[in-house]
Amino acid sequence: MDRLFFVAVKALLFFDGKFLLVKRSGNARGEHSYWEFPGGRLEFGETPEEALARELKEETGLTAKIIRPLQTWSFFRGDDTQIVGITFLCKADSDTVQLSSEHDAFSWTTFDELDQYRMVPSVLDDINKLDLASLSD
Repeated sequence: MDRLFFVAVKALLFFDGKFLLVKRSGNARGEHSYWEFPGGRLEFGETPEEALARELKEETGLTAKIIRPLQTWSFFRGDDTQIVGITFLCKADSDTVQLSSEHDAFSWTTFDELDQYRMVPSVLDDINKLDLASLSD
């Protein structure tokens, strides 16, 4: 059995006191109709920062300043695929989003509004582990 291993990056992307969530469409890999942070997998030869800049541009049309890594995470998809990831704190240059076909909706929101969104439980757990007071740096 072939086993697959991927590295992924996500952005906790702030603009004007809110952060961006995107909703996965039926065209996306993985869980559909869930809200998540924008991001994706590294391509061979990319640094995590290069991959994040590329994925943000592809998925949202946005550019951003990467401030710092926030946390790492890992999960298994089935018995043969492992994905290890890094979530970065980023500041968007604009709030004008142009979604790719991977997502069919977006929202600039606050942490207090998260209960309005259907998120993958592991993503919500990761958000709850963040030191929210440190994000104002």
